[in-house]
Amino acid sequence: MTPETHTAHEEGTAALLEETGTAADHRNAALDLLGAVPSRYVRDLKLNLKAVLKSAHLPEKDAALVALSIAANQKNALLVRHFSQAATQAGATADEVAEAVACASLLAANNVLYRFRHFAGKEKYQELRPGLRMNIMMSPATGKPLFELMSLAVSAVNGCEQCVKSHEASLIGLGSTEEQVWDAIRIASVVASTDRVVY
Repeated sequence: MTPETHTAHEEGTAALLEETGTAADHRNAALDLLGAVPSRYVRDLKLNLKAVLKSAHLPEKDAALVALSIAANQKNALLVRHFSQAATQAGATADEVAEAVACASLLAANNVLYRFRHFAGKEKYQELRPGLRMNIMMSPATGKPLFELMSLAVSAVNGCEQCVKSHEASLIGLGSTEEQVWDAIRIASVVASTDRVVY
């Protein structure tokens, strides 16, 4: 399809682009297919994204930082920009915004290591130390509960069972509720879903 043959996105797709702070004329293969027809799915996706970010159990800043960590994990520049702006507008400091991105990077390493341990199922690998520096986890700028929440969300997206169980237990031990945990996972699921369409 050449630029001359592009038509405007249908209303639902245009609304999703607006919701994610993306230019109305932004194009990619998925948007061209979805935006060519009225799409109930795209309308649902936009409403889902809006709903999960208005968490009843997480402050607006925390929700935006969880979303940012997932966008960074997915390497989605458009969503990283959008959620970093949303987090900043909700009161996040530059250190906290940077830490959400750092969390995604750190957990990429941890999720590989601990998934391998789980898949291999050998006691020897449980005994061997990762030998990686992880100072950010000791005194995070976001505070320990929010860092753990972002870590849990990224681990869920990356499919690391051992990491999910460990971070969930840590959160409960720190006084977080199951409702807060669930809202973070809902955010992660919808941001991962949005990543398949807005990129």
